[in-house]
Amino acid sequence: MGEAAHRQRSASLVQRHGVALGGLLAAVLLWLLITALASPWLNALQERAGDWAWTLGAGRGDERRLIVVDIDERSLAEIGPWPWPRATQARLLDNLAQAGVSQQILDVVFTTPRAEDATLARALAQHRPVLAQVFALQQGGAPAVGQLAGALDWPTCPAPFAEATGYLANAPALLAAPNGTPPSVGHITPRVDADGVVRHQPAIVCHGGKAYPALGIAALMQGSNEANLALMRGGWADAPWQLAARGLGRIPLDEAGNLRVSWRLHPDQFISLPAADVLAGRTPAHLLQGAWVLVGSSAFGLNDSIATPYGGAGSGLQAHVQIIAALIDGRTPYTPRFAPLLQGALVLLGLCLLAWLVRPQAQSVVGAPRRNHFPVYLLPLVALGQALVLLALHTALQLRTGLWLGWVVPALLLLLAGLAMGMLAHARSRLDRDRIYAHLASYLPAPVAAALALQPPSSAIQAATRQVSVLVADIRNFSAYCEARPPEEAAAVLHAFFSEATRVVQAHGGVIESFQGDAVLAVWNGELQQADTASATGHAQQALQAAVELLAASRSVLPDPAPAGLEPLSLGIGVETGPAMAGSFGLASRRTHMVMGRTVTIASRLVEMTADLAHPILVGEGLAGQIGGAGLQSMGTFLLDGMRVPHHIYAYPLDAAFGTD
Repeated sequence: MGEAAHRQRSASLVQRHGVALGGLLAAVLLWLLITALASPWLNALQERAGDWAWTLGAGRGDERRLIVVDIDERSLAEIGPWPWPRATQARLLDNLAQAGVSQQILDVVFTTPRAEDATLARALAQHRPVLAQVFALQQGGAPAVGQLAGALDWPTCPAPFAEATGYLANAPALLAAPNGTPPSVGHITPRVDADGVVRHQPAIVCHGGKAYPALGIAALMQGSNEANLALMRGGWADAPWQLAARGLGRIPLDEAGNLRVSWRLHPDQFISLPAADVLAGRTPAHLLQGAWVLVGSSAFGLNDSIATPYGGAGSGLQAHVQIIAALIDGRTPYTPRFAPLLQGALVLLGLCLLAWLVRPQAQSVVGAPRRNHFPVYLLPLVALGQALVLLALHTALQLRTGLWLGWVVPALLLLLAGLAMGMLAHARSRLDRDRIYAHLASYLPAPVAAALALQPPSSAIQAATRQVSVLVADIRNFSAYCEARPPEEAAAVLHAFFSEATRVVQAHGGVIESFQGDAVLAVWNGELQQADTASATGHAQQALQAAVELLAASRSVLPDPAPAGLEPLSLGIGVETGPAMAGSFGLASRRTHMVMGRTVTIASRLVEMTADLAHPILVGEGLAGQIGGAGLQSMGTFLLDGMRVPHHIYAYPLDAAFGTD
């Protein structure tokens, strides 16, 4: 008993939650397939959404801590084509120092040795700017130009960081350290995505077993007089990797050892001074006092152009000012290690909501169809709303805290789950509707059942008068048979008769209107949904043929011979053609469908007279008139029970019915 109850509970659970479980399984399988095949496109979508968020939340106030000195087109036109003489470059550094800048950072690599390098070397040694060098990370051969410098004091270069295949570094003569202090050097190697936007930069690049920091990190180390840098694993709330030092705090890195570029500051927030103005002394004296200065170039001819979230073509120095500003503020974006857990929790919450919405209502009647609490066609919209919530949460954390949570992959699962659950719930609803229609059509005429399935309940009369043919067939002596025989035997006889009557009537184009006790009421051309294209003669002939065939079929259905002591069961049939009203009547809470009127009454009275006239098939004058009376035998005029006007009655001869002589 307990096992049966357990199976019943399990079946009920599957029925109640089958849509949610099936939709979830389908969504997960499709989600795994899409993430495996379309991971680059999903990542690109997330990055593009992040770019949109950066531009949406960018401020407009001036950033005065970091100022750009731009070797722009106007400077090249005024000073001359690049590269400028070493003396001019040295004078630029001198003028910046005289203006009181706190630190100079050069987004320029002096790769070619020159005879006048000594002049620039003295300025570099005096002002100690942070120099730049660039690595080649692609596979294959790459040049090695200049002399690398600025390596960290690490015994080896750890695994997370990329290995360079080549580099462009500064000329050896410029790296002299007269006071014994080596110059600070940082690499400006970008990671350019497929769309040209720089969104990451390697924090450390390895070459020859040594580790070289990025330009922004080198500048931060020099600005805080920090010489030591440690690599450590982040905690659950931290980035996967961290670079840490006492004066720097912790710099978050991803699993590949990259810095994520923060584009939270609009390019217009950075004050950009033409290098020509600095060389000519045309800059405001207070503007550079105590500021960090990044010297770079936005000139088109210098081939330092990248795409940014703010435009398709920008200077490469824009990425470096963003990185340095984020490092100064401690706002470098990163993905915490708990991000997958948080994504999983949010997805689970969203899936539970979808499953709760798709659950069916409790059955008010055993066996009744289950209806959903929520319109299933809105489930994809709910899932879309959940995806937008994930996007909003990701964007808010990105802009306010620098956390890069990620939203595309979990949002995809929610969207697929919403679609799958909605489709399965819709399919279940269709199956339930078809099942209801199938049951309804077994109790009502099929056209009526089809119409009711598509209409709301109504308390109005929905009926119309039509020209119909009616057949009423009744089993004579059946009440006595039921009284004398077991109920199971009587039910079997009645079931066989109803089944045969249904087959015969439908085969001749009629519709079983109702079973009334041991009688059958069939109608031709009586349903509102049928086009009234058949002539009265056509359906009258069909009704008469059905009566003849039903009488013949009854011989194999009704017991013969009759049980001892009982009169034999026989069939009486009355058929008539004429006007009748067909439709639905009653309150919306309890309605019935019927065909009523004079024609139906006549057919029913004819059945009652079949025993008196000793003819099993009696035909009314309306049907006889439609078929011209061919093959019918006149029985005379009779005043039928309950009628006020006499009616001419016809019989269908038994020899015509059964082919006897």
